[in-house]
Amino acid sequence: MRRNLFLYLAIACFAALIAIFIVDGYLGIYDTTYVTAGEREQTIEADYWLRYPPSETAKMTYQVSAEWGQKVFFRYEIDNRRFSTYSTLVQASVWQENEKVLDLFSEEESIGPFDKAMVEWTLSTQDLEKAGFGVDERTQYTVKISHGEVERRIVVDLRYPREVEPTPPR
Repeated sequence: MRRNLFLYLAIACFAALIAIFIVDGYLGIYDTTYVTAGEREQTIEADYWLRYPPSETAKMTYQVSAEWGQKVFFRYEIDNRRFSTYSTLVQASVWQENEKVLDLFSEEESIGPFDKAMVEWTLSTQDLEKAGFGVDERTQYTVKISHGEVERRIVVDLRYPREVEPTPPR
């Protein structure tokens, strides 16, 4: 028994290190954003925001392009990988030049341990027009998504649709 004491101690330390990496890398609150503009869906995983320190993450943005007149669809998934329930207010709004243009979504969510919640909303250019905003040749709006102390920024680049000449059939 005494001869194997160091072997057992080394195995216990190795198992503890593995457990720390699993717990540290898995537990927490993670979010994934799905943005569909036109026929293209883009997925913004939590890793996109987490690869930089929190001080830089607040300034980071993700860019999506769409044509004026198209709707831009958002799905936002919050993944609670904790042992307790996570309750938060999820909000989405449109901003331009640090001024709020339009509120898109606001809902209180309560997510059970190791569960997920999905919320959805749409950015419609008709809603922007009703609020008195339009598009020049190319205009950018920022969609801010927040829950708890987390804020995500997605820049929506809206442009006039190109008038395309129809191609005659062959």
